[in-house]
Amino acid sequence: MAHLPSRRADSPPSDRPARRGGLLGAGWVALALAGTIVLGATPSPAGPPGPWVFIPPPGASSATASAKKTAPSGSASAAPAVEGMDRARLATVVLERNKKPIGLGVLLSEKSVVITARSPVALGGGTGDLEIRFPESNATTKVKLHHEDAAWDLALLVPYSSKWSEGAKPSDVDPLSSTTTFSTFVLLKTGKVQAQATPILGKRDYLSPDGDILKDALSIDTKNVAIGTPLVDPQGGVVGVVGRACAPGTGKTGAPKEVACAPALFGAPIAQIRKFLKTAPPIKAPTTYLGVTGLTDKLGVRVVAVAEGSPAALAGIKANEDAIVAVDGTVTKTAEDLAEQIKKRAPGDETKLTVMRGTQLREVKVVLKSSEEPPPAPTKPAPVGSIILPLPPLPPVFGPKK
Repeated sequence: MAHLPSRRADSPPSDRPARRGGLLGAGWVALALAGTIVLGATPSPAGPPGPWVFIPPPGASSATASAKKTAPSGSASAAPAVEGMDRARLATVVLERNKKPIGLGVLLSEKSVVITARSPVALGGGTGDLEIRFPESNATTKVKLHHEDAAWDLALLVPYSSKWSEGAKPSDVDPLSSTTTFSTFVLLKTGKVQAQATPILGKRDYLSPDGDILKDALSIDTKNVAIGTPLVDPQGGVVGVVGRACAPGTGKTGAPKEVACAPALFGAPIAQIRKFLKTAPPIKAPTTYLGVTGLTDKLGVRVVAVAEGSPAALAGIKANEDAIVAVDGTVTKTAEDLAEQIKKRAPGDETKLTVMRGTQLREVKVVLKSSEEPPPAPTKPAPVGSIILPLPPLPPVFGPKK
């Protein structure tokens, strides 16, 4: 018999086996992206975009995707390396609340976290109902707000699923280079993202809603630009992230007669993003949760309890009726074997369990979760703080009229 140590009622379930009895399953696998999409595809009908998510009109300019490099010789089984604009595109994610897009973000290779604008996250009252979607695979995962900077409109999101490892790389290219073409990403009606040329006009001092000076922020051409999108160089390196602030000359200037804040998009430079990441608290890696109490039995692992709402419960595994005998074809002779197999997998992975019930052997598909995944969000969002800027009217489905 094997189990996990006891835990407090308010702590996430631990999935590391110890002594006897308990919840089984633990693991951390680094985040991974793969695949390609065709740029410039004709959009198909879809619902209206969320706030500050702009969709370009047909024929809008797009940056040319760079060629993929193959893996080094001697690693034939390795997937081809993805670099350049393809890497940045695959690392660009769609922020969704209740399956509706509210902005974009970018997965960074340095930290395996998502950087985006804080304002669309805060407008909904938090991240209890927030997900990120990878446009290439349509895979989604819940995220938690780990760190934020209200002045620079930056948010650091930690994904609960950890199946992706490829992220965008920071760039050391001078954002004011007159010989470099910079790009942002826009959301198409197909659900994919597409690169488009976005000129950097220079550096300007913007103001936050609370009147903080954002010195040397990047002034950009905001035509069709989506909030939270990375601003990248031709090699796909990130030079900034698009956020929202008060336009220069508006907001709380300290003058006797204040000028009302005029919302404007700007680029938070990579140097500021690095400072933001350095001030973030340590990130705890998500662990994989199956949700069963199991005892070693002659048949394998006899299930004696199933946690309510757990992946095991959702898959129909029954306490005192089922015994788990294999995970993805690998035999589990003991409770420790089962815990070790779950440990090798990531939250969000679909796993096949071979289960014995009575005299019948069957295969059960289980989608593993993170032990830290929050409960379903309440139906009504929390009230929004007064410092949040009001949103401008939504653009037409295909962006501004020409």
